[in-house]
Amino acid sequence: MTSPIRQPWPPASFIGRLSDTERAAVLGAGTQVQFDDGDAVVVQGDIGRDLFVLTSGLVRVVVAAASGAETTLALRARGDLVGEFAILDDLPRIATARAAGRVFAVRIGRAAFDTLGRRYPEIKDVITRHVIAKMREETERHAAERVWEAPQRLAQVLYELAETHGQPNADGEIRLPITQSALGSLAGVATSTAERALKEFRQRGAIETGYGTIVVRDLHYLGSIRFTNPSRENP
Repeated sequence: MTSPIRQPWPPASFIGRLSDTERAAVLGAGTQVQFDDGDAVVVQGDIGRDLFVLTSGLVRVVVAAASGAETTLALRARGDLVGEFAILDDLPRIATARAAGRVFAVRIGRAAFDTLGRRYPEIKDVITRHVIAKMREETERHAAERVWEAPQRLAQVLYELAETHGQPNADGEIRLPITQSALGSLAGVATSTAERALKEFRQRGAIETGYGTIVVRDLHYLGSIRFTNPSRENP
């Protein structure tokens, strides 16, 4: 099994924020593992004994209601952490993380994580800042749901995903392995509403949609929409 650890890390990711020495220590502290599409990386309600550093691929974080319906909370990509909350607070996992396509990761057990923290206390500081940044992003997204209409919410989420998780191809297009319903869930928009808004984005040439994927073709257009707040224009 080959994992592309030697590729550049996204600067805003957890791994991207570490020094070379700290990064080598983290990646060397665990075991490389692979997940296929749909595999659970962590499961809601389980006791957390490991955390995972994603080295390739995309993971969808979902929470299940008592009815069994799942809501997409976030996406995690190369350089991000998965499962760190349960390691930090010793409580059951609050969400399930599923691989969206093939995923490679480094699995770090609790004992190895504690050893890392003793040898490199700065790593725990970076984890704390990384977790706070995640919570801030999610809070801002929830706040936007109260003042923005569906197109603005969807453009915001697409823009953020493309900026933080996407890797442009030779034509500058960014492929995101996410369904329209999962995108709507992230944006707090019903699937039918998301489909109508995305249809307009397609007609303007900003995106393309396929089976389980959305391709961003015009990031500038999405950025212009996300800063247009109709509630301020029409108080």
